[in-house]
Amino acid sequence: MESEDHNAMKRREFLSRFGAWAAALGALASTLTGCVSTGLMRDRVGVSIPYEAEILNELDQNMKLEAKTPNIKLDLVLVDAEGDPLKQILQIEAFIAQGYAGIILFVLPDGMDAIVARATAKGISVFNHSATPITGCTQNIVLNQYHAGFQVGEAAACWINQKHHGQAQVGFLINLTDPQLIVRSNGLKAGLRKHCSEAKFVAEVEANTVDKGWSAASNMLEAHPEMTVILAFSDDPGLGACQAATESGRTNPDNFFIGSADGIQLALDKIAEGGIYNCCASFFFPLDGVQTIRDMAKSMRGLNVPPTRIMGSRLVTKENVELFLRMGKDPLAAEFRSYYADPSVMRYSDKPLTTQLS
Repeated sequence: MESEDHNAMKRREFLSRFGAWAAALGALASTLTGCVSTGLMRDRVGVSIPYEAEILNELDQNMKLEAKTPNIKLDLVLVDAEGDPLKQILQIEAFIAQGYAGIILFVLPDGMDAIVARATAKGISVFNHSATPITGCTQNIVLNQYHAGFQVGEAAACWINQKHHGQAQVGFLINLTDPQLIVRSNGLKAGLRKHCSEAKFVAEVEANTVDKGWSAASNMLEAHPEMTVILAFSDDPGLGACQAATESGRTNPDNFFIGSADGIQLALDKIAEGGIYNCCASFFFPLDGVQTIRDMAKSMRGLNVPPTRIMGSRLVTKENVELFLRMGKDPLAAEFRSYYADPSVMRYSDKPLTTQLS
């Protein structure tokens, strides 16, 4: 069986080469269909996602909420590559060929630099909201990945110390593909290890969806029946782990702990129940979606926007979950106006970020 590193290198080499092919195919398609206009469609923004995930669905909803406001009025078109990176590149090339004035990317950065350069050369505003930055984007929106993971690991350590005298078997649902999501996964382990050195790390599996989280957690719990903690790098696999743990009869919040990072509505709902889903690190995604569209609108109007925006995170527990539930329902509410200017929530940098692949 080939190693993960070897498979990743093959994928990167192939995608880099495929970028040039996709450009030619995109140009040919636009010529044959006559879809290229002499200028850009000034109200049209393409949103490219690699696969359906709850966090991406929620971000899209919040972006569309702001896009419909009278002072913005942008038309967002979302396309889903359904897990096929080659399909996603072709979809992005179609946005460029059809003259979309803005593109928002949620992608792996492999082979994207040349595509981004081609788009921005045409005057297209390209915002990258992937975990890892991409060189040349109008704006890279990035997350403080390590801190988010560290907070969740720290919370798990506190629970283990309080409930189980510092002793626990721990499983991890991690990411092995994106460099920055690997950083977040490492933060989970570091936060736990720093505050609970005797906890035993007995299993870790890559899982980035609810279904994969459920399958991985089910197998881990069967292999390690004494396991009492599962930490997930994102909420989707965390929700799958919660389902698996519940199905196995692990429903007592004094005896089982699940934590994750992102802050999607479904995870917040689980935390509010007061059960085994103990916490998550929220990246303030409802506010993030709104700000993404505000910055995109400025850029499409020819105004400068900072090349980098960094989203912070905050630990969500049953004690403060109601605040985040309200935020998800109405990110434009008056109680959240000050958050948009709070540097612990989001801050800008004039330093452009570049693609960094391991």
